Amino acid sequence: MEESIKQLALISSVLGGFSFTFLSAIITKDTEKGIKYWLIITLTIASISFLLGAVGWTLMDFNQGMAALNSHHQMLVKVLIFGLISILASIGLIGWLNDRKTGITTSILGVLALLFLLFGILSRYIEL
Repeated sequence: MEESIKQLALISSVLGGFSFTFLSAIITKDTEKGIKYWLIITLTIASISFLLGAVGWTLMDFNQGMAALNSHHQMLVKVLIFGLISILASIGLIGWLNDRKTGITTSILGVLALLFLLFGILSRYIEL
């Protein structure tokens, strides 16, 4: 289990870096489109979620009881999923900075990716 936790911490930190890089690029983009606000919000949420997940998994104490570890791990999984949803929303919204056709295409792809993430990949691992 410890190796899996290390991998989750690494994945969260890498995704947090990507989110922060995308956020930096969007903040510096000169546009008057209102979608920029929502991109900044969703990318900030993703960056924070991935950062919290990486720190939470890195600091996980394996000397605790299994029930405490499982509870802590499940909370961090929910934070990771929140970050994944946010970054997928950002990917779906990013096309709207260009034009309507690109916006529709990226939105459809973002929704499909979100559905596959939730129902195809993560549904068997999440305790709701």
